[in-house]
Amino acid sequence: MSREEVEGFFKAYRDAFNSLDGDAVAELWHVPSGITDKQSTVWWTDDAPMRANHHALCNIYRDLNYGRADPEITAFHPLGDDHAFADVRWTLLRQDGSILQQFGTGYHLIRGARGPQVLLCTAYEEDYKEMTPHAAV
Repeated sequence: MSREEVEGFFKAYRDAFNSLDGDAVAELWHVPSGITDKQSTVWWTDDAPMRANHHALCNIYRDLNYGRADPEITAFHPLGDDHAFADVRWTLLRQDGSILQQFGTGYHLIRGARGPQVLLCTAYEEDYKEMTPHAAV
């Protein structure tokens, strides 16, 4: 998978989040797929729970006055024709332009029927409690 394909993927991923469209985000995830962070790992072998997760995340962002995301690919590793790894530095901005959060996330991408999709996401810096210090997230 080429860097150009991966850059195109993250533009589509950014656009899906910028529209806060959980279905558009979910379309960019492979089934099965997984996400892991400091506290847990979730594997989705069914589209419905994965899709519900992305709707919930879009709702959290909506509640936080999310305006847009700006991704920067900080590392890229092609893994043959159908796989790649990208480390992405995200900057999330509120609608007023202030920073909601900045964090890094690693993505193992796989070429699916609709092009590159997330196979595994490692959210190693994103902190929902930092974004919502008074909420029980």
